[in-house]
Amino acid sequence: MLLFTASLQAQTGSWCLTTQKTQALFSGSAKGMTSFYEALDHAARKGVGNESKSASITVPVVVHVIHDNGIGNISDAQIFSAIEVLNTDYQRLNADTTATRDVVNAPFKHVAAGMDIEFIMARIDPWGNCTNGIVRVNAPQLTYNAGENCKYSSLGGSDAWPKDQYMNIWVVNSIDSEGSSGTIAGYAYYPYGADSNDGYGILMDDSYMGTMGTATGEDGRVLTHEMGHALGLPHIFDEGGGVDGCHTGDCYTEGDRSCDTPPQTAANWSCNQTYNSCNAVPVNDPYGFDVYDQIENYMSYNYCQNMFSGDQVNIMTNNFTDIAFLANLKSPSNLTATGVLQPAVFCTAEFAAYKQITCVEGEIQFYDYSFSNPTQWSWTVSPGTEGVDFTYSGGTSAGSQNPLIKFLTSGLFSVTLQAGDGVTTDSESKTDYVRVLSDLNNVPFLESFEPFNTLDASNFWLVNNPGNNETFEVVSNVARTGVQSAKLANYGQPAGEVDELISSPVDLSGFTSSDHVTLSFRYAYRKRNPADIEWLKVFLSSDCAETWVQRKTLFGDQLAPQTATTAWSPASESDWVTVHMTNVTSSFFVKDFRYKFLFESDGGNNFFLDDINLYSGSPSDELLGLSALIVEEDWKVYPNPVESQFTIEFSSAVNAPVNFVVRDMQGREVKRISIFAQEGKNVIDVDTAQFSSGCYLIQVEGNDQQVKRIIK
Repeated sequence: MLLFTASLQAQTGSWCLTTQKTQALFSGSAKGMTSFYEALDHAARKGVGNESKSASITVPVVVHVIHDNGIGNISDAQIFSAIEVLNTDYQRLNADTTATRDVVNAPFKHVAAGMDIEFIMARIDPWGNCTNGIVRVNAPQLTYNAGENCKYSSLGGSDAWPKDQYMNIWVVNSIDSEGSSGTIAGYAYYPYGADSNDGYGILMDDSYMGTMGTATGEDGRVLTHEMGHALGLPHIFDEGGGVDGCHTGDCYTEGDRSCDTPPQTAANWSCNQTYNSCNAVPVNDPYGFDVYDQIENYMSYNYCQNMFSGDQVNIMTNNFTDIAFLANLKSPSNLTATGVLQPAVFCTAEFAAYKQITCVEGEIQFYDYSFSNPTQWSWTVSPGTEGVDFTYSGGTSAGSQNPLIKFLTSGLFSVTLQAGDGVTTDSESKTDYVRVLSDLNNVPFLESFEPFNTLDASNFWLVNNPGNNETFEVVSNVARTGVQSAKLANYGQPAGEVDELISSPVDLSGFTSSDHVTLSFRYAYRKRNPADIEWLKVFLSSDCAETWVQRKTLFGDQLAPQTATTAWSPASESDWVTVHMTNVTSSFFVKDFRYKFLFESDGGNNFFLDDINLYSGSPSDELLGLSALIVEEDWKVYPNPVESQFTIEFSSAVNAPVNFVVRDMQGREVKRISIFAQEGKNVIDVDTAQFSSGCYLIQVEGNDQQVKRIIK
């Protein structure tokens, strides 16, 4: 019941953004919109009742897959299944043609039409190279809430191949709803006025692409619907030129311009066999009386789609004659240039791995993307010896199509794939393609960024800069300790940018559950504007960064309430805040422990890190009471009440060890927190998983007067 209700709620919006995209494209251009409808009217009226639609049409296709390190990188087979659905539906070879109604008030079977068209994956690219018609681009920043940016390589995406040679389809993980409710499954641009539109083509959510793999739909017909738009068909419920979907004028110049699709007031998702939203009978209506809505039509939103009408096929066919770039698309010379008349034979070896950094004894999955139809594979890893430096896992071998390789020693490894079909062979090599990190064994570990100038694996650190803007780097003459620190030049970065500083693995497997490990660090930061809300998040991993657990969050005024309207750098020790994370629990006491700092921009100011310290146990036996450091009103505990974690925040006048003790209301000690306070502001996170619900007292050891109360 809940799922059904959620489904209905999702359907109150629009899963296709084509109408909104068209309105935006012609926004402010009455002439452009007029030309749009004139072209549609021309296609609708031309050749009505003649045999022009029997002409054979072949369309070369290219699919651009925009993915996130393999997430959403759908298989060749899933793409081919989507093309198969297209051909089946457009040629009206679909098995559910029997569901097209043929009754008095819904006489639609006799107007349903197939189109003599075939969509074929391109076999020669625009530069004359062999291809399987699939382009794969790893762009995590472009594949979620995607829009037009994914269509441009200058922004990290994939450029359209010439639209007069190929039908371009882009596939992403999700599409920006642009304020519409529900999930957007896809959208397309019309061919009318597309000569100046570099984004002409179709954008698809991978969940609706094809009938296997990541596809969650049962029939894969969203692409059928969007291709209808790309070839010139409006929704059957669209207002046409300001005329309501329920129109009474000439059906060749109002509504969707297909007279054999009855007028429909608005979109609906019902498959009610007697649904009738409009009682109007337009001029030139072929039925001559009020008939039910054509819920079977591919250009509706109904889930019982199974047909195009004859008038719709007429519009699409005429556009292949009258629109120059579509006419060239199907021309014999272009079919030769794109290779679609050739058999799909093997020509190129190609592979990828979407994790290229791992730890010793880590496994990496390799994927063969060779085309077309390889039958033989041979993988080589160098330098190294199989069984010593690497081995094949999961029942795979050097002759497998998609091997799983476990790396046994640290270093840089190159990988080569030789593939073939028994007649032709080809190979691809990727130098230094895999990096296997070595474990750091010396704890305590202190990082002040002093002995090196770059942040890379050779110096323990890796950076992730998905937006390809500013990133973490080592800078001189700005530091809390020594003369260097790590800086993110966040001043001037766009809001929403995410940057990460990621550690190499640290071996914590020697600690036991009774040990305590603390991660401390210092940061310096200012806002640019008082309203800025920027985030610092610290994540921990117990499996060499396969998964991450968020253990610290500072944002907005917590990160810093001060502002600086120009690019800022810390000038004194008081500009630095020291954070102590005592929640590195025993679940992280593994050989390949890793941690990372993530900063999310809101268009604010620069951020600095220094003195990252990973250590175990109490730093000193001589604990200094907080009363010797600060006054009572200078320390606080939040949030209160607490669910899973609270924070102790205080300022210290000197560098000194401090103990905090948490007691229940009977005075029993529940938890002891030992840290080495740094001069200036200090922040400590305290995990409360072991606490029962109730009230607790937090006391600075050595000062019975300084006590805070907190409720879980």
